[in-house]
Amino acid sequence: MRRLLSAVLSAAIIASPVFAKEENKKLNIKQKQETASSLIKSSGKRSTQKVREQELQKIIKEAASIYAEGNRVLFLLTHNKVDEAKKALKALKERVDKLEKQYHGKMDRLPIDAVVNEVVGITDIKQAQKLAQQVKEAVKNNDFVQARILLNALRDEIVIETAYLPIGLYKQAIDLAYKFLEEGKVKNAISQLQVAMNTIEIDTTIIPEPIAIASLLVEDASKRFKDKPEQALKLLEEAKRQIKLAKVLGYVRNDKDIKPLIDQIEKLEKEIKAKTGTKEKFKSLFENIEKLKKSSTQTSIK
Repeated sequence: MRRLLSAVLSAAIIASPVFAKEENKKLNIKQKQETASSLIKSSGKRSTQKVREQELQKIIKEAASIYAEGNRVLFLLTHNKVDEAKKALKALKERVDKLEKQYHGKMDRLPIDAVVNEVVGITDIKQAQKLAQQVKEAVKNNDFVQARILLNALRDEIVIETAYLPIGLYKQAIDLAYKFLEEGKVKNAISQLQVAMNTIEIDTTIIPEPIAIASLLVEDASKRFKDKPEQALKLLEEAKRQIKLAKVLGYVRNDKDIKPLIDQIEKLEKEIKAKTGTKEKFKSLFENIEKLKKSSTQTSIK
């Protein structure tokens, strides 16, 4: 009760106008203190956190709660609390029915959890080029063990593991478990609940972090190009380097795929120096980098 009250009070404080003004002051001070170097240094951590927040927003809380409740019912049954389990399973069945109807024809799999990690290997372009050449030589010599070791160092990526609940399959298993429990077939109900728990599917998505960083740095630069053009230029230069790094690391296969972006950044750099840069130009660049990030992102299903 105390924790709940504390959370409510915290929400009320954050929503208050006075607190909002104080927070805005803090943000303004923070922005003044941030340098191009500090922004570049924190870009990896910030890009990963941005992805983490985006992924957590996709989670369907009711689906996650329903899956957790299924586990609880299974626990009750395996501990001979049949009456309590029967009541809980009936309520769960009704929730699953409602959820399945809500997403029928829209989504077959509902995200219930996401784990986001940053994997950093070689980030120096020259070292990466040297290592990439060694990988090619190892493969040429059929030394796949050495190639795998070297390839692991050529990783600079954000890895997302997303758990999905196939709502149709889950509903079938829950319905059958409830039927068995109604018939007094506890062991059968337990087996079906175990089936329900095992319907979870895991997708692994790999986002090239250099491209995610480049996107973030362009956003940073767009906020500074008028008042702090020198900072903006440094940020754009690093964004350009990150895009080139993505190519060396193999996330982008051809130079022609990154050349339009490099040209666009260099043109924007000239415009900033000439004080003719605009928000629209930054928006266009950001959108094009996001397109490259999307096309170079890969997902595999376990």
